[in-house]
Amino acid sequence: MSYKRYTKAFKQKVLREVEQGGSVSAVSRRFSVSRQLIYEWQQKQRDGSLQDPKTGVASELLAEVAELERKVGQLTMENEFLKKTLERLETRYPPAEKRPEPKRLSKSPNNSKKVMVLR
Repeated sequence: MSYKRYTKAFKQKVLREVEQGGSVSAVSRRFSVSRQLIYEWQQKQRDGSLQDPKTGVASELLAEVAELERKVGQLTMENEFLKKTLERLETRYPPAEKRPEPKRLSKSPNNSKKVMVLR
């Protein structure tokens, strides 16, 4: 057996019809909703739980928190990956101050080109 969920707008529409003088029986037949359900909606409306905007805001905030937690987790994983990659690169290619100076080939005076100057 499946249960039908009604939107808040639909519930308010049905309750408005009852408040405008329609009988609960007639409104329930018109919208194909049980009378007991309409009575429950009326009770929730009196309690203020039917029109509670905090529940909508709370669910939005919870969804936003979940999204932010997901992003933090993703960024943490990326950060760890980049740190490990940097460590590997530093071991393979040490920074310049730790690296020994590369040997430079010096030209001997015998191999240098002589330039003739014409005057």
